[in-house]
Amino acid sequence: MLKTEDLWATIIGLLALLGVWMAWQAGSPLAQMVALNTAGLHWQTWGTLLAFFDHQWDAILLQPIVFSLFLALPVIFLNLDLERFLMGFLVLFLLGLVTFSISGWAQSARFELEPPVVALLLSLAIGNLVTIPDWMKPALRVELYLKTGIVLLGATFPLSLLLSAGPAALMQAAIGTILTVGAIYGLGRGLGLTHGQAAVLGTGAGVCGVSAAMAAGSAVEARRQDIYQAISLVILFSLAWVMVLPQLAVLFGLTPGQGGAWIGTSELADAAGMAAASSFGAMVGHANVVIKAFTLTKVIGRDVWIGLWAIFWTFTTTQHRTPGATPSSPDSTNAHAWWRRVPKFVIGFLLAAGVMSLLTLRLTPALRHDLLVPLVGLRTWAFTLCFLAIGLNTRFRQLFAVERRVVLVFSAGVAFNLAVGYVLSTIVFGSQWAALH
Repeated sequence: MLKTEDLWATIIGLLALLGVWMAWQAGSPLAQMVALNTAGLHWQTWGTLLAFFDHQWDAILLQPIVFSLFLALPVIFLNLDLERFLMGFLVLFLLGLVTFSISGWAQSARFELEPPVVALLLSLAIGNLVTIPDWMKPALRVELYLKTGIVLLGATFPLSLLLSAGPAALMQAAIGTILTVGAIYGLGRGLGLTHGQAAVLGTGAGVCGVSAAMAAGSAVEARRQDIYQAISLVILFSLAWVMVLPQLAVLFGLTPGQGGAWIGTSELADAAGMAAASSFGAMVGHANVVIKAFTLTKVIGRDVWIGLWAIFWTFTTTQHRTPGATPSSPDSTNAHAWWRRVPKFVIGFLLAAGVMSLLTLRLTPALRHDLLVPLVGLRTWAFTLCFLAIGLNTRFRQLFAVERRVVLVFSAGVAFNLAVGYVLSTIVFGSQWAALH
């Protein structure tokens, strides 16, 4: 378990929470310095931006040092080259500063250039125009940054909201994932896809993107090319939905809660969903509500189905052996395998929410806000690093090398999921999401 990014993301997130709490208790500005970014600067001239960097030079020098200290231990346990990781991470950090500077421009809101969108566009352009050197690749740890950000998100998430809105989110996610996975699997089998192909495509679209596709691929003993095709389609549609879903949510006149829930039920990946939710939140002016609804439906609702579907496919695969597939491990059906596939970062999210709710139980709103500001800043950094790593890892020419029949099945399933998510978010549970604040 110590060789999984999932567990280390949980550990890093909880350690960051503890560090912020200790700094706040001691009255130290260290947490604010480490979490600093220029996204909210609203600068209009280069002089204003340069003056900010000149004034905050000590914090900017401190940030990569602290981030590297937190990441060094996971890097060692993950058997990555520490020196190459630190070199690559420094470049990634500098790209993060560029991202925040662009999104902090006074006119960025006019063009909807939120940090996630800027990070994706900037890194996609670099990744497809420039050859990424090998020494930088160890630092492009998408899952580590993403899941750390989600754990930090839990620290800013009220536990009372989980208890009040959680049941509706779980029910919506269950309905959505069962219908979508079932529809894609049925259509795929009807069009001649193998059991493994249909299962991987359905789970990738209906649950949690790349992680779900890989977990399902292992469970059904899918061929490597089947998993790669599913991952390519997940990435392609996830990136497209970052731009499309916020616009559609505005066009359909959805409330912040309904829009966030729809994005959470429809987006294929956590990182892309967070970017889409942030973009929609900026459009409607209620980013916190959108993020809450998205988190409830996607992170709390859909992500927990990774382990459930993996176990389901494991038990059904014995009747559908794929020629040339690698047999599953001997313990693939026992409790240890199930625990291995359970997303630990979701547990970390719940732990962070519970711990922070207890720590802030007797605090005034103003004091609670002061404590949470650095955690929000660190969360923003984690997600920005994740989006930068996604773009630098993505090659468009590889995404389009997918079998047409597979594209047809996946596209139809994604469209179906979009419709199901809309009905669930606006009609079935529409009143609950509209009342979210």
